This record gives sequence, C-alpha cells and structure tokens, in this order.
Amino acid sequence: MTNLKNEGNKTVATKGRLSKLWSILLGLVLVGAITGSALADGGRAKGHTFDDTFTKWVTTFPNMVGVVGGDVGVGTYTGEIIEYNPGENITTIHALYHFNGRKNAFTADVNIIQDNQEGTATITGEVTEGWLKGASVTGEYSVLLECPIETPDNAFGKMCFQGALHVQVPK
Repeated sequence: MTNLKNEGNKTVATKGRLSKLWSILLGLVLVGAITGSALADGGRAKGHTFDDTFTKWVTTFPNMVGVVGGDVGVGTYTGEIIEYNPGENITTIHALYHFNGRKNAFTADVNIIQDNQEGTATITGEVTEGWLKGASVTGEYSVLLECPIETPDNAFGKMCFQGALHVQVPK
C-alpha cells in the first residue's frame, strides 16, 4: 500500500527542485539580457575601447585604399588626405579614414604625426559618421617599405602603412 504522506513529500520536493531550476534559468536569461542591452546600442558600451586594424596605401594622391579588421570585422578601407605637410623629420597629415567592416562601418577625421626617421606615426581624431559617432580615436601605424600583402595601384610601389585605431566610447 502506498504511503500518501511520502508521496506528497516527493511531489513537494520535485516541485521545489523545478522551481529552483526555473529561478536559475530566469537569472541567466536576465544576465544575458542586461549584457546584451549594454552592447546593443551599436556596441556603445560606455568607456569601452574598440580596436580596429588597417593596412593602407596611397593610390592616386590624395586617395588611399586598403583592408581593415578587428572589431569592425574584415572589410575595406578608403581614405582621403585633406592636408599634407611634409618635413624632413616630421610630416603632419589631416585625413578622413573610412572603415567598412563586415560588422560595422565608420568614418574618422584624424590628425597624424609621422616620424620619418622612425617610420612610425601617431593618430588622434574623432568618429564623425557611422558606428560609434562622436567617439574619440587614437592610433598608430608603421611605414612598411615592403608590404606583406598585394597593394594594387600603389603609387609608391610596395610601400604601405599598417596599424590600428582605438575607438574610445565616452563614459
């Protein structure tokens, strides 16, 4: 004969375990939703830095082309040199960089200080269009006399510029 008291206790225990499992599952869903909403604003997690890589070369001055990667995804680069001030040791450049990645796209208005002796440059600027508009930009590149990739229509033979932009979302 079945003991109804023991059967009732088993039912309560099973319901308690199911309730606990549902609570854990609900908690995980809420954590996912909160995390997702923090990044859902076009990837604008406040205070986050997004890193985007590039390899570029000059075609017909003032135009540049190349490839991008990193947080924007694999894609293409285009750019225009707005102002070019060559110097023996330091060259300053004002340019627009267009990153067109598979995941995201943006335009940055940048100022570049290129150290001609070291073959390096520093970049500062701001995203003016697209993903992360209004975010500040810093970066760097190296001048490569022998580019590791094909550079069609390169005005300087095999020379290219390889580096990264760091896009900082305001806090």
